[in-house]
Amino acid sequence: MEKPIKNKININEGIRVQEVHFCLLCDSKGVLYYQNLRDRLFGVLGIWSLMRCQECGLVWLNPQPIFEDIGKLYKTYFTHNINNHVPKFARLRRLIRNSILATHMEYPELADGISQKTLGRSLSWVGPIKEMVELGVMSLNGQRKGRLLDIGCGSGAFLAKMRELGWDVAGVEFDRQAIKVTQEHFGLNIYEGTLEEIGFFDNEFDALTINHVIEHFSNPITTLKECYRILKPGGKLVVITPNIESLGACLFDGAWRGWEAPRHFHLFSPCTLRNCAEQARLQVVKLFTTSRNARGIWATSRLIRRNGMLPGGSPQKLNLWLRLEGLAFQVLEYGLAMFKNVGEETVLVATK
Repeated sequence: MEKPIKNKININEGIRVQEVHFCLLCDSKGVLYYQNLRDRLFGVLGIWSLMRCQECGLVWLNPQPIFEDIGKLYKTYFTHNINNHVPKFARLRRLIRNSILATHMEYPELADGISQKTLGRSLSWVGPIKEMVELGVMSLNGQRKGRLLDIGCGSGAFLAKMRELGWDVAGVEFDRQAIKVTQEHFGLNIYEGTLEEIGFFDNEFDALTINHVIEHFSNPITTLKECYRILKPGGKLVVITPNIESLGACLFDGAWRGWEAPRHFHLFSPCTLRNCAEQARLQVVKLFTTSRNARGIWATSRLIRRNGMLPGGSPQKLNLWLRLEGLAFQVLEYGLAMFKNVGEETVLVATK
């Protein structure tokens, strides 16, 4: 997240904004995609639109808040709280996760005997389970542990988990309140500000992760160029972001959970995300979509469509019918995503 080029500043219900009419990737003029949008999740004021490039397909927010007012978008954001709720079947979930990490992701220290190794090998054949566990550690296996930087680390839960797995972790976070939560609960090393402001050394990190954060940047190409600079040769950058070509985006149209105006400044297809990475000189190793969060996207998008809003961004409790609908949707999308990039999230793995 960096300071945008200064244009004429307007006021959008108390938030200073700038009009953005041209595509960041190809400089083509955008066309109106959705208009008269309100924040349906966290109550931020303002009326917003989304533009789409007719040439490359990139989608962006218009108008966009100026750098100094971005903090107003996150006053009640979910990263300000740590959810201490223990999920159902927590011990079973941990056993499944550790078994797959030990055998499939090369974290052998998590294996507890031959039976757990056998379980891990067996479960690794179940595509959705393996994918969920693998992306839970951002596709970082344990073979080459080292310095890991999570960009936009939020509440710090991911970094705390990776520290337990043996990584030397640090985070970057723009939101001061989120940093406070992270330090109080996890005692992590967090840098406040933008990645560009902090000024890490060249070739400093073995791995960089950007999990549902790149869509919040006013210029993601600039940030990816900085990632290229600080990443060690042969290191790994992993980006996960909403996929505007997902089945959910197609079915729910303007009610799709992934749009999230006004916090999502840019939204990507797999093609435009690749374009961003290549403009930053990164070498794309893997690019695919995943349906791991399809159930949640179905439920939240259905509630947004029905009620017009979803305070807090996620429901406190789902009824059985909505759960079953979400499960059916995930199964359908997972099957389709084997042939076409229609998963709810795009995953990009790149190297230097």
